[in-house]
Amino acid sequence: MRPELNSRPVIRISGDTLALDPKIRHHITAEAERLQQRYPHTQLALRIGISEEFDPARGHRVRCELDAKLSDRHQFVIREAHKEALTAITGVFANARKQLRRLAARTLGDALGTAPRTACEIQPVGT
Repeated sequence: MRPELNSRPVIRISGDTLALDPKIRHHITAEAERLQQRYPHTQLALRIGISEEFDPARGHRVRCELDAKLSDRHQFVIREAHKEALTAITGVFANARKQLRRLAARTLGDALGTAPRTACEIQPVGT
């Protein structure tokens, strides 16, 4: 019998003064909970870093970095930089959903034995 998984992700928000803004923290928490609801059988531990930076070519931007650790020992990092903080946060979580979908498909394929073959496998030619 599987133990009941926690329905709330573990979230750690860090960064400069943007990380203290209640509106931004609420948006990050809502996105993280939505992500956890979409993948209920995977416990997520998320570290979200958000900070302002100055790029000489693009001006002021908000950089958002998501570091996700999953219950099945997978980990990935996603970075986005946009003019608006909410756009950067939404972009990071959209890419996290894509990454979780890929990992879920690969894990399911491994479990069923139908994982795609790697390019370096040698197949015997018919005799």
